[in-house]
Formats: sequence, C-alpha cells, structure tokens
Amino acid sequence: MSPSSQLPGPIEVERKFVPGPDVEDKLCTLGAELLEEITFRDSYFDNSDLRLTLNDMWLRRRGDSWELKHPPQRGARGLSGASTQYMELTSEDDIICRVSEELGVPCPLNIESFGLQEFASFVTRRRRFQLPLVEKSNLKVVVDLDEADFGFAVGEVEVLVQTKEEIENALKKVETICKQLGVFRETPVQGKVSTFLQMNRADHYRQLVEAHVI
Repeated sequence: MSPSSQLPGPIEVERKFVPGPDVEDKLCTLGAELLEEITFRDSYFDNSDLRLTLNDMWLRRRGDSWELKHPPQRGARGLSGASTQYMELTSEDDIICRVSEELGVPCPLNIESFGLQEFASFVTRRRRFQLPLVEKSNLKVVVDLDEADFGFAVGEVEVLVQTKEEIENALKKVETICKQLGVFRETPVQGKVSTFLQMNRADHYRQLVEAHVI
C-alpha cells in the first residue's frame, strides 16, 4: 500500500434505495443477519450562511456523539452517480480541526463553541443487517432499513473502506447488492436529511440543489 492511498478515516460507500415490503425476505435469502434494531436522534448543524452543507459537509450530533461526513477529496461532491462516498470523522479533535478550516476561524475548545445553528432534527428507527462475507473479499456489507419520525422510510447498502483503491470495488458491490434485492435504480434515491429539508426548509433545500450537493 502506498502512503498516499491511506486515508485519515474510513470512507463510507453507500447506495440508498426505496425499501419494498419484501426486502427483509430477500435479505434473508442472501444470508443476511439482523445485527441490531436501534432508535436514535440525529441533529444537524451549520452556520448562518450554510457554509458547511453548501460544501457538502454534514455535521451531526447522534445522541451524545459528534460526527462529520464530507467528500474524500476537497472541492468534490459526495454524490457519484446513484451512490455516495463520504469520509467519516468521529474524533471531536479531528472534527473541530476540519470545521474550523472550512469556516476560516480559529479552533475552539469544543464543537459547541462554533455557535452553529441546528437546521434539522429527527428520530430514526433502524434495523441493521450484515451480509455474509464473500470468499476472497474483505468488503463487509451492511444494509440499514430506516424509518424516520417524519413519515419517511429509506434503505441503505453500505461498505466501509480504508483506502482509495478499494472504492471502485465497493461501488460495484453496493450496486450488485441492490440488484439482488430488486431495488436497483439508475438515479439517486433521496435520503432522510434532504427529504426533511424539502419538507421543512425549502430555501435551504433549494440552495443545496443549486449547488449540486443533492
């Protein structure tokens, strides 16, 4: 592995889909195992001029933990075709460093000190499945079936990779799983946050569409 291929954090390669009534039966047919069923609240934050989200950076608090998702390459977008690629940061120090760099402000002592505003908050009920590992492949595939408390359901096929070289295989893998589940679409399926914004914050949603973020 070349030094340049190693990433500072894992990359989440994901493809969303519209879950049909038989999707769990199809998961069982593929040998998937139900890992957990959890409920959590996500709250998303940005500054007044939407500097983070318009640059495809998504800062959220899930329970008591902070997470930041952003495209692996600066200036790029996470959406690629009908799949997405986002680096995930979970260390508060790393998140503070990246957010302060994006906002052009000194690093504060904690994330709350940025003074960001909450623009979305909702509760999700999630059923997470893991597919069996395929021989000669180390790609671990999980499938999330989400129901948000604002009346929206979405599925996600997800693979985490550690190097840039793994991204192409991960993209192919999530596409293959969607086809096996009978949920494959050529065009992107909207996620929970963008749907929430479309329903509740139309101007924010419009700006994200115009910036080609969603």
